[in-house]
Amino acid sequence: MCANITTDNVIDESNKILKIWAANPDFKIKDVTLEQYQTQQGIIARLQAEIRTKEDELTPLRNKRDDLMKELNANTTRARSGIKGFFGADSSEYELSGGTRASERKKTGPRTTKTATTAK
Repeated sequence: MCANITTDNVIDESNKILKIWAANPDFKIKDVTLEQYQTQQGIIARLQAEIRTKEDELTPLRNKRDDLMKELNANTTRARSGIKGFFGADSSEYELSGGTRASERKKTGPRTTKTATTAK
């Protein structure tokens, strides 16, 4: 099996084993019977189906949350810009809102251009 173990992969692989094991009842694993193996697989398949049902119920909630998060983020950015304009770029209120005060910004030096070196 691949390094990324997913429930679907495990169920698919176990189905392959079940076909072979059911066709060859003489096959044995030390601590596991065919019935135990089938029971394990059945439980996992039922749990996976239940999880998918719950995920289907959660999808509209996640979509609504994501849409509202985009709006809230946009409003947060607008509010921070408003605070910057109202109180100033170097104000404590602007810093408390999540902005970086103008006096704390890294000063950039003059840009230097790289000159091409000529080969002799």
